[in-house]
Amino acid sequence: MLREIYYAFIHSHVLYGVEIYANSKPTYLDKLMKLNNKLLRILQCKPITTPIRKLYKTYNTLLITDLHKQQLLLFFHKFIHHPELLPDIFINNKFFTFNDEIHKYNTRITSNIHLYQSTTSVGLRSVSHKAAVLWNELPLTLKRMTSSTVFKRNIKISFVTLLKLYMYLF
Repeated sequence: MLREIYYAFIHSHVLYGVEIYANSKPTYLDKLMKLNNKLLRILQCKPITTPIRKLYKTYNTLLITDLHKQQLLLFFHKFIHHPELLPDIFINNKFFTFNDEIHKYNTRITSNIHLYQSTTSVGLRSVSHKAAVLWNELPLTLKRMTSSTVFKRNIKISFVTLLKLYMYLF
């Protein structure tokens, strides 16, 4: 029941607009992340010494930074496979450019998103840049999935396996 309370009252608020507000500097997210960790600890009746990653694993959720990455990847997946679900501004303005539109050479990264050089930290934190970098890092099998639910499940599994690996190493 406590898990349902977390998902109804806390997780839904954290997830709302995470694509935008998590682009800020990590110091700005620090209070929100600490509060979320504290709430997870209270709801699970765990001592303060409990590792944070175990708290998230117990409730089968992701850290706020991983939720941000997941939502950006889901946005980009919609952009590629289901553009009809997005507002027209993303389709008509060519929000992203593929490498094969820039040049016609057959290279390994032809199907990747073209990354423009940015000299500012704001440009590197922009949604278009971050989503493109995350998408380019995905394996081809994930990029080709057309079902949004299957894609989301596989993305979450990959984040959880990274979480398990992190817990094993430390």
